Amino acid sequence: VKEFTSKVKEKALGEEVSKSLKPDEVFIKIVKDELVELLGGNYVPLHTEDKFEVIMLCGLQGSGKTTTAGKLANLLRKKHNRKPLLVACDIYRPAAIEQLKQIGNSLNIPVYTEDNKNVVEIVNNALNYAKENNLDYVIIDTAGRLQIDELLMQELKDVASSVSLNEVILVIDAMMGQD
Repeated sequence: VKEFTSKVKEKALGEEVSKSLKPDEVFIKIVKDELVELLGGNYVPLHTEDKFEVIMLCGLQGSGKTTTAGKLANLLRKKHNRKPLLVACDIYRPAAIEQLKQIGNSLNIPVYTEDNKNVVEIVNNALNYAKENNLDYVIIDTAGRLQIDELLMQELKDVASSVSLNEVILVIDAMMGQD
């Protein structure tokens, strides 16, 4: 993190701001470019070209997956004219399911929930629901997990092997602290 902020600071201090851009726009571009470089060097936009798409959000508990799911669904609907479905697959925390329902309600985006403890079944039933209701972009909100939790990691693998996923997105907390 210190190396990242150091590189951003170095580039920002040496950057000339043209009259057509605002300083904050230049700074945001510097941060974005540095993040892309940090994460592998290639920016790959969200896949939105297929008629029916399925993505799965993964990450640690509390990293923002549920909120990201709602924001992503809203973006897909507004910018890409898609009809998203949010799928509640955090079967371990009922509050997470309720949070996703509230987000869906506030955005007028449908949320698929099921009183079922088998995530693969929930996802498959949600895909059928989406197809029956002409929804074309399924966003799976998974439970938070650690890599050392073999049961939960296997759950992700099971979903990935039973469903044709277009994307798997890792959601991480981007809290910025001070030195």
